[in-house]
Amino acid sequence: MHSKDIKYFDALVKFQNYTRVAEEFSVKQPTITQAVKRLEKEFGSQLVVQDWSHQKTVITRAGLLLSKNGAMIEHYLSLAHHEIDNTKKSQIRLGLPPIIGTYYFPQVAGQLLSTGLLKQTNIVESGSDELLKKLKKGDIDIALLGSIRPLHFNDIDSVHLGSRPFVIIVSPENPLSNRDSVSFSELIAERFINLTDKYVHPIAFKAYYEYADIDPNVVYYSPDISWAKSLVKANIGIAFIEKDVINNSDGVKILEITDDLPVRFNISVATRKGYILNESEKHFMEIIEQMRVS
Repeated sequence: MHSKDIKYFDALVKFQNYTRVAEEFSVKQPTITQAVKRLEKEFGSQLVVQDWSHQKTVITRAGLLLSKNGAMIEHYLSLAHHEIDNTKKSQIRLGLPPIIGTYYFPQVAGQLLSTGLLKQTNIVESGSDELLKKLKKGDIDIALLGSIRPLHFNDIDSVHLGSRPFVIIVSPENPLSNRDSVSFSELIAERFINLTDKYVHPIAFKAYYEYADIDPNVVYYSPDISWAKSLVKANIGIAFIEKDVINNSDGVKILEITDDLPVRFNISVATRKGYILNESEKHFMEIIEQMRVS
């Protein structure tokens, strides 16, 4: 089965006109006709009929059923091409989000370097949500992912490596700096420096402020953690952040959050369900699973 045949047929269902589909893909009309014939032979059913009396193309019930499943068929055909093409290469295609890449991956980078696996690793940096999409699509084969709860997806296999708490950070000049903990309901009058949707923090932040029934005053969304910490240090606002990204040199005060919510920064290593690891990837996974998140 040709993956393009499915694309052509989906367009035919949409436009119900062979000429229009041919123009859409910049091909000749017989190309579309032959694609439909191949699909009809593949599935042993007539997918399209021509209503000459009304000068229109009619999609049969079998055709509509194929169209309904076409996106899934196309996805798995594309995925098979991605995976098989990758067997010709020696690269390990890894998705790595910014926080995990900066604060946790270095724990195992030395061992990966000594075994030669780091040199084989092609790292794609992005937020966890985007990396999850790339993993499902087949653009990467392994991903370290952050989430506010352990991962549970039908099409993903994952190993939970651990979780860390979220905290509030404030400037030493903020009156809250005299405290060691705070509840979200006490922050109603504060200005927040938030991280962008590139991070999982906004999802966790929303869970906390909805639990506290407050409407937070977010004055700035930072795409960079160091920048966010600098703004907090300058007392521009406070921030909701994963605890391990804070160190003594940042010049901010950490406040534990007292609200009892099952929301933490979870780290998992994930692959597509059914993906067959090669020997290098198996060794890579064994090393990654030694990462300490506690």
